[in-house]
This record gives sequence, C-alpha cells and structure tokens, in this order.
Amino acid sequence: MTTLTALAIATSSVAASRQPAIKLINRLAQIQKQGIMIGHQDDPMYGCSWSWEEGRSDVKEVCGDYPAVMGFDLGDMELGKDKNLDGVPFDRMRKEIVKQHERGGIVTLSWHSNNPVTGKNAWDVDGDAVSKILPGGKLNKKFNSWLTMVSNFILSLKTADGKKVPVIFRPWHEMSGGWFWWGEGRCTTEQYKKLYRYTHDYMMRHGCTNIVWAYSPNLADQTETVEHYEKYYPGDDVVDLIGIDIYQRAEHSNAQYQGWLRSELDVVKKVGENRKKLIALTETGYNNIPDSTWFTQALLPVLKEYPICYVLLWRNAWDNPTENYIAAPGKPSEQDFKEFYKDPKTLFVKDIK
Repeated sequence: MTTLTALAIATSSVAASRQPAIKLINRLAQIQKQGIMIGHQDDPMYGCSWSWEEGRSDVKEVCGDYPAVMGFDLGDMELGKDKNLDGVPFDRMRKEIVKQHERGGIVTLSWHSNNPVTGKNAWDVDGDAVSKILPGGKLNKKFNSWLTMVSNFILSLKTADGKKVPVIFRPWHEMSGGWFWWGEGRCTTEQYKKLYRYTHDYMMRHGCTNIVWAYSPNLADQTETVEHYEKYYPGDDVVDLIGIDIYQRAEHSNAQYQGWLRSELDVVKKVGENRKKLIALTETGYNNIPDSTWFTQALLPVLKEYPICYVLLWRNAWDNPTENYIAAPGKPSEQDFKEFYKDPKTLFVKDIK
C-alpha cells in the first residue's frame, strides 16, 4: 500500500482492492477538517440504567444525537461464543454496526482476545503466548482458526444490498503496557511486529478489504518520545491510523491528565505528519466523572489543539454501576455534556452525514 498523500491513499493495485477501507480513510480525512468526532464504546447496547433495549443510547438521551463513532469489542469470539467478554451478543453487535453505518456513523473494533496458552482472559500474561501462535509455534494452527472467525465476522458486516461496511480495527492495542499477553515484557518488539503483520496479512488474504488498520499504544511511563511511541510500530504498509489510549483516574488532577494528553498527542501528531497517517485519541475517559465540568473544561480544550479525527470514550457498564465514562441522564456531568455537544468542534452523527 502506498502511504497517504494529504491523508488520502493514491490509486494503486493494492488500493483498488481496498475500496471500502479507502473510502472510509478519505472520509475520515475530510471530516477531520470539520472537527472531532465523539465516540462511545458499546453505545447502543446498554447504559448506566438499562441494557439490551433497542433504540436506546445514553448519549442520545442526553443530547438528542448518537455519537459519531461507536466502539465494539470482539473478545471471546475466538472461543466460538455467541456473546463477547462484556455480554454483548455478536448477532446484535452486527446489527448495530450496520445501523450505525447506515445512519452515517463510524465504527471501531478492538479485540481483547483470550490467552491462547492458558485459556484465561487477555489480562493473563503467562505462557509466552506470542511466540507460540506465530508461524512455527505449536499454536499457530489454533491462532489461524481465531483469525478466520474474526475475519468471517468482519466480512459479514454488510448492508442490505450486500456492500461491505468499513470499520476501524485496533488489534493488539496498548502493547506498550505490560497488562496484556501481547504487551511489553510478554514478547519482543520484533515478535509483536510479526504478530501485527501476520494478523493483517492473514485477514487481508481472507478478503477483509473493509478494514482501516489502527495502531494504538498507551500512555508512556515517562515523557513520550517518537522513538518510544514507534517502538512496536509494524510498518506504514499495514497501518492507516495511529492513536493513543489515555485515561484519567480519581487520584489524578485535571491538569495532570491534560499534561499527559498534550505530551502524547504532541508525539502522535508529529508521527502522523511524518508518516502521513490519520491520528485519533483511540480510548479515553474519566471513570464516574466526579467533575461536573470535565467534558468542557478538561477534555475539550486539549482536543481543540490537535487535528485528531475522533476520540473514543469508554463504556457505561450495564453490569457495573461504578464503571461509566460518558454522560447519562441524571449524572452530575449531564448538563456539561450538553454544552460539550453544542460546541462547533465536537461532531456527532447528525454533523457528519
């Protein structure tokens, strides 16, 4: 694949085979000129006070519009289950992805896959898993079957007239932290790059021309540098969009969070310019949002400083009242989120049709 020129892919034989993805890449580049798309994980599936009711959304019930970006996770699909690790039925997920596409929105997918060695969740780091699933490893055949299941799901995302729905896919995210079996200290940098490239090549051979490929490390332990950010970067030919995952915690001040955002986004912006890639804040949020003006006073001022195409806020957990990352009716941040919505730089579905 040729690199992005002015954030658009040039015509080539490879590009021609990726038309669904390329259309989305070019659309993201155009929307980025308008403002920043606001996203929410599992938005139409459940909220702070409800679950599985169709047509509902905490974001929509606060501001009257759906988020421009919806995130979903494929974890547990590789085990052949009918629901993901958060209890979301994959059939319903497919339905909501197509709905979001048809209303003009964007979809991003992550994959918290289980540890292929131990059979435990993605946060179990035992077993030297990456080396065992790469070619030559004893679990490579098993991993191929996982990739086939994920590929088949992504290929099943089609409109009524049979057109593929393009999605942003973030495999093996937050690799610069040590909490996932594919992360820092769990494999070498070269093994990680091979894992990402192998995933890309396998799924592309399987026909997944509707994937926009994303690379998203997490907040660095020290001041971020280009060298550190690119430590696991698998190559321009397999990445379309780059981002960063950063959360604020209760023990952190708004000023500290803003400092982290600027430190990371300065580097992401520089790498994006150098490599001609789209950039995004691929995960963020403040759990339970105790600050009633957090969206307009902490998050928005920093977002406006950078040419990011979207920000994804994490989920409002239906099964855990202590886990919510976006405004909902009756929450302290409800009124502030309405002001956040009104700002010309924040984009929701109605803004990007």
